[in-house]
Amino acid sequence: MDLKKNDKLILIVGVFILIIAAIGVAIYTSPDTEDIKAGDTEPDYKIFTYSWKQNNGEITIEDSLFISKNTQYSDSFTVTTPTGSILTDVEVQINWADDETYGLLITKGEDTLIANIGQQGSESIEETSTGNGNMTFDFKVNDNPPLTDYIEAEDKMDAEMIIDDMYMGENTASFNFEVGLEIGERLLRPLKYLRDKGDEIELKTKYTYYYYEVEESDEDEEDDKTTGNDDGYNAYLGEFYKNLCYGKGMI
Repeated sequence: MDLKKNDKLILIVGVFILIIAAIGVAIYTSPDTEDIKAGDTEPDYKIFTYSWKQNNGEITIEDSLFISKNTQYSDSFTVTTPTGSILTDVEVQINWADDETYGLLITKGEDTLIANIGQQGSESIEETSTGNGNMTFDFKVNDNPPLTDYIEAEDKMDAEMIIDDMYMGENTASFNFEVGLEIGERLLRPLKYLRDKGDEIELKTKYTYYYYEVEESDEDEEDDKTTGNDDGYNAYLGEFYKNLCYGKGMI
């Protein structure tokens, strides 16, 4: 049968559409080779327990810092503990003594030390001491962590990396301090006033931090114990029924 020209065109277009449709179906139903790769499996996560242990440290910031009379000295310092630890408390200490005083029964000409210390981003604390003193400034940096916690990870190293990331930045704190010295010698005593150039101070910190220890959870051992108990119970039932059947056969 001879087809007209229009019929041939329609037939060709129809065949072309069928071919395109078949290709589309094949592409849609074929697996994505990029998503499915040989050997790819879900990671096997385990439960890890990590507990926090307390530790203390001490740093001397300035051993013998000289403070000139009637001046202000300012600087900053940072307290840092090991990576992954949590710095919780910092105590800043200033120890000093006036090196130029006079008087036998009553001490005269005592200098006055004015110290202002604060954690960066927080309000500062000011203390004043005359003659000598051991000045202390207490700061709460971070809250104490829970004694024990749990985490899911592929292995112990992975667990430690996750914990380090969770508490990143909590192992350090920076402080600003300013110290001023007012000379006690009166201007009416010019020789004593000129002789007193200033005093030395010692600046140090004592701090408390927590570090963690990771252990794999004993969940698998508990499962084994439970399974063992079930096996013992089942063995007992099996022996019971065996004896029961033996007795029935003997009747």
